Amino acid sequence: MDNTFRKFASLILLGGCLHTPALAQSLSNGNGDLRVMTYNANEGTDLLEVQAAATPQEFLAAVVQTITQVRATDPPARMKALAKQIIAASPDLVGVQELDQWTTAPLDLSSFSCGSGTTEFDMLQELNDALLAQGAHYKVAVRRQQYAFPPIPGAIFPAGPFVCVGLVNEIAILARTDLDSSRFRVSNPQSAQYAASLFFATPTGAVFPFPRAWASVAASFHGRSFRFITTHLESVDTTPFLGFSIRELQGGELRAGPANTALPVVIAMDSNSQAAPLPQDPTDIDFTLAGYADAWSRIFPSDQGFTCCQAELDNNPVSQLSQRIDLILTLGSVEAQNIALFGATQASKTTSGLWPSDHAGVAAQLVIETQ
Repeated sequence: MDNTFRKFASLILLGGCLHTPALAQSLSNGNGDLRVMTYNANEGTDLLEVQAAATPQEFLAAVVQTITQVRATDPPARMKALAKQIIAASPDLVGVQELDQWTTAPLDLSSFSCGSGTTEFDMLQELNDALLAQGAHYKVAVRRQQYAFPPIPGAIFPAGPFVCVGLVNEIAILARTDLDSSRFRVSNPQSAQYAASLFFATPTGAVFPFPRAWASVAASFHGRSFRFITTHLESVDTTPFLGFSIRELQGGELRAGPANTALPVVIAMDSNSQAAPLPQDPTDIDFTLAGYADAWSRIFPSDQGFTCCQAELDNNPVSQLSQRIDLILTLGSVEAQNIALFGATQASKTTSGLWPSDHAGVAAQLVIETQ
């Protein structure tokens, strides 16, 4: 879900291929050949219905509609398709966002309480299983919870269904395990939630924190060290604080926190911050002014490289990507050699015609230069 409560429409993209105005090709080998990737896996809903609910009854119905939408996006099948795109890119490190665990439980109408819950979808586990089944070798280097909703009653009166729905939203960094440790290794996993965050108030009177998070690892590739960071910045960004939006404040926390190192830095993220088309989002401008290089615009300055967003249900027949918010940024002694977009061709869809995600994945080939 990018845009937790609202999503941008989108258009065009080549999945598994390098996208240029006139040419498409796979990532090639080159000097150094470090590969990194970012991919928003899409939790299966934008939570539009719960956000729009104005009365308790509308909210109860919206909870049911939300889990119905998630089921329609078939997370296990999409994680298999997404795993295929990761394998095509062959990244050493990949930051993945919107890896959700969805639980459901029966709702007892007599007491309006939730029964014992079961896990319907665990997207990180489903992605790991799909990677393993397809012959890939990855481990979860670090994972971090963003927001979580306890089991919440949902009901459509008078006939039902009646159900409780719970949600845990995570980000994670996956690292390859089939490379010799003298060539590639990761250490020092770190993660935290941002201090700047939103709260979600429901018409039933409940208020839930809605934090975002970052995760990082220290990595060494052919003896050259760097820090790899993934994050999912705030999408609902209409509340300024002292002249700054929540997303801008989170970007500042990221630069002052995990990215504040003497090591070269690689950030692979769903920034929710429009880099293209113009005008740029202020958060994207902040990273540029702080000295970060956008790997896509460095390699393809005249190609907008849209990454977001397909339809909420991932079932639109023609790709709708129309903005670039999934970014690979670098700081320090890092050279971007190549970059590609994955998961937006018709061939990348599931057998039932769903996109792997409402986002395209972005993979870059980098050199960590001698300092």
